[in-house]
Amino acid sequence: MPAICLADEEYLRVQVTAPYIEMHTGPGDTYPIVQVAERMEWVEIRKRRTDWFQVVTRRGRSGWVSLEQMRRTQTSDGEPLQLASYSQDDFRDRDWEFGFYGGDMEGATLLGLYGGYSFNENLSTELSFSQALGDFSSEYMFDVNLLSQPFPEWTYSPFFTLGGGVIRTEPKSTLVQAEDRTDTTAHVGVGLRVYLTRRFFLRGEFRHYTAFTSREDNEEFDQWKIGLGFFF
Repeated sequence: MPAICLADEEYLRVQVTAPYIEMHTGPGDTYPIVQVAERMEWVEIRKRRTDWFQVVTRRGRSGWVSLEQMRRTQTSDGEPLQLASYSQDDFRDRDWEFGFYGGDMEGATLLGLYGGYSFNENLSTELSFSQALGDFSSEYMFDVNLLSQPFPEWTYSPFFTLGGGVIRTEPKSTLVQAEDRTDTTAHVGVGLRVYLTRRFFLRGEFRHYTAFTSREDNEEFDQWKIGLGFFF
């Protein structure tokens, strides 16, 4: 987008190309519409607040116009006003995402971070690091997994995961007769992404793990987690 303020008291002027654009008393749909700017009328853009723009007409009337309606204007050279924004379509076409989460792992408090790269709309790969804080031990986990998202266009979009990693267990007390150990793991999971707004989404997930130990029996455990992610 061109600079809104070009110098002291010099602002970008645009011309309305739609039949009219609505001007609200504040930056949001909940604020009432007090006036409109009609086709061919020029307005000055004074400031931007997220997806809302404060404009002033030639008659000195001020109001807030939504990003969607500001796209129905053109600059002095006759070109449509270009405005950067993020939508659910951008979420579907994202390349990278990062996030953090909290949850439960067999009664222990789970905290973690993750990052992911999308090969296409349906398939991505992720790396994650988690820490589970229990009463008698702490677990540190590093995972690599593939994620399949069959319905990327849905606002509430389910996904499935398959992967592996390592888990390191460190006992907290000398009363516990156990040593630090590191085991390999495999997991399967299912989850749900919910697009929120702009670059942010909510993510909930369940995973079932198998830890391949040096003892006779392998260990199995579950994770439940929910977190906030952002994409670009």
